[in-house]
Amino acid sequence: MDHIDKIILSALSKDARATLKELAKACNMSTVAIHQRLKKLEENQVIKGYQIQLDYNAFGYTTLVYIGVFLERAGLYREVLKKLKKIPEVLECNFTTGNYSLLIKIICKDNSDLMQVLSEKIQAIKGVARTETFVILENGINRGYEFSTD
Repeated sequence: MDHIDKIILSALSKDARATLKELAKACNMSTVAIHQRLKKLEENQVIKGYQIQLDYNAFGYTTLVYIGVFLERAGLYREVLKKLKKIPEVLECNFTTGNYSLLIKIICKDNSDLMQVLSEKIQAIKGVARTETFVILENGINRGYEFSTD
C-alpha cells in the first residue's frame, strides 16, 4: 500500500460515497487508475465493504448503549457470539482485554425495550455471568481514520 492508496482510503473513510472523479482529483490521477486501485484494494480485502450511517432516532430507536459482558469462562466466547449474532439489536460485538470479556453495542427503542433485551435476550445466554451497561448520551466524534501519506 502506497501513499496514493492511503489518500483513497482516507477519503473513503470520511465519505464512502466519494465518486471516482473526486478520488481522482484528490490523487491527481485518472478515474480509470483510481478504479483499478479500488478494485485491487477490494480484492486484497483492504476494503471489506462500504457502510452508511443511520439516524436511529428517525425510525424510533432512541436508546444506544454499550454493554460490558462478563463471561463465566473466556472459552465460551464463540458460543456466546453465535447467540449474540441472532439478536437484531446487537450492532457490534468485540472480544476485549480488561474488565469485560465482550463489549457490545446495541440499539433499543427506549429504556423499557433495553431492559427487555438485557434480561430476556443477553443475560439469558448460557455463559453470560453479568453485564454492565453504559448509555450513550451523544456521539461527539464519528469519523474514519486519516492515514498519514508520508
